[in-house]
Amino acid sequence: MAKLQFTVGGVDYPAEHTKKALEFIGKRWRKNARISLKMQGRINTGALYNSMKVFVGANQHAMYVNITPQVDYWEYVDKGVQGASKNIFTKQSDSPFKFGKSAGKERSANGLRSAIDRWTVQKNIQGTRDAQGRFVPRESIVFAISGAVWHRGLKPTLFISGTWKRLRIKALNMLALALGNDMADAIKQSLQKNPNLEVE
Repeated sequence: MAKLQFTVGGVDYPAEHTKKALEFIGKRWRKNARISLKMQGRINTGALYNSMKVFVGANQHAMYVNITPQVDYWEYVDKGVQGASKNIFTKQSDSPFKFGKSAGKERSANGLRSAIDRWTVQKNIQGTRDAQGRFVPRESIVFAISGAVWHRGLKPTLFISGTWKRLRIKALNMLALALGNDMADAIKQSLQKNPNLEVE
């Protein structure tokens, strides 16, 4: 991974203003994403909520900030999943994921049922009584929930993509200012050493 720096006149100068701006943007983005999860009631074990770490870095193309959650299901929570039969939620049809077959990948009913089974255990759901007073075991509840989710899909939260979209303009303006300040500092320091500077 490349360092956050500029090269002016063959000399590397740290991009301190840009680094601070990216760190600020990352923390604000993460805060907004966590608020979004809370407001939508999408915190269960806290694994997704706590897995968002602010990471600032650079590659051969650009400097960047990343808060991608470190759990493999985060995109399903963010973009939602289209139902096998119908879509009833806003933006659900935009999701690249779908129960059944999507982009050559199978979203199995068994896998969904296993996930919901774990969720009911975490929520300590033991069973309930139906309208006739008959006891309904947890396994039957899992089966019913799985069937409903399979056909209707999962509602998108947009906790990552939506919060970035709302933050994007402010973030780009902040970065433009920071990049300008870093470049000005680098050129000023380079001029003090070599009047005939060359910017790379």
